[in-house]
Amino acid sequence: MYIFYNGPAANSFNSGRFKFYSVDATPTVKMDGLKASSTPSTYPDAIDERLKVPSYTEINVNIVGNVSGGTAYISVKAEQEPSETDSIRVWCAIIEDKETADSDWGGYSGMEMMWIPVSFPLGKDGRFLNFTGPYPQTINVSGEYKLKPSEHTFENLRVVTFVQYTGGTKECLNAHYMDLPDTATGIYDPEAEAMTGAGLSVWPNPCTGDMNIECSIPEGISGTVRVYDVSGRIVESFAAGEATCIRLEEDGVYFVTLNTSDGEVVRRMLTVLK
Repeated sequence: MYIFYNGPAANSFNSGRFKFYSVDATPTVKMDGLKASSTPSTYPDAIDERLKVPSYTEINVNIVGNVSGGTAYISVKAEQEPSETDSIRVWCAIIEDKETADSDWGGYSGMEMMWIPVSFPLGKDGRFLNFTGPYPQTINVSGEYKLKPSEHTFENLRVVTFVQYTGGTKECLNAHYMDLPDTATGIYDPEAEAMTGAGLSVWPNPCTGDMNIECSIPEGISGTVRVYDVSGRIVESFAAGEATCIRLEEDGVYFVTLNTSDGEVVRRMLTVLK
């Protein structure tokens, strides 16, 4: 985590991270909770070492909203009992990339800025996760967020979610990163997804309970399709392949997610009207 607290970055989220780590220097670099070098060339080796450590938590994020804001639904599953069950929190931030710094950034004026937190669905202090078992156990949390269309370019917005111990080394248990999806329409855009490699289509949408789900995956890649309700509960799950017809008995909003074996995630929002 690269913690910045200058100019427009002096917001409540970054202030909370400064207090969390008890630091007072800008910028401060943290690698898995521990202080790291501020030299970017050292990061790949540190990341590679961390990737060798297995993670026993899984994060799923679904967003319902538009360019002005919405709600983030987050589910965190622990496969086994964490070593510090009384000090786990989950944070979520919507960040903006590719913003050109103005004079408010001082010496950074004119530079392209990345990873600027602009909205925080779970607040600056995150949300406590009380894992008690039996395992695997899933905990669902949600929070609203607001955006300013006049300031925040929707195409440049991302969602970062991470689970972390609040004590000891403040180790991160897992993290999740995605583009902020355009869930206002739920429309499938095959041209946009052709650029990413994996595609997910859900129709009709809205529907009365019966719908078709179709995936396109590059050769040699496998995938899993999961359908979540708004609480984060998985109501359908199957291997990605040709078009599959499913039926949902209850009306409401659902989220269809395609996870591929090469790490790609594609999401769709689905509305069932009875």
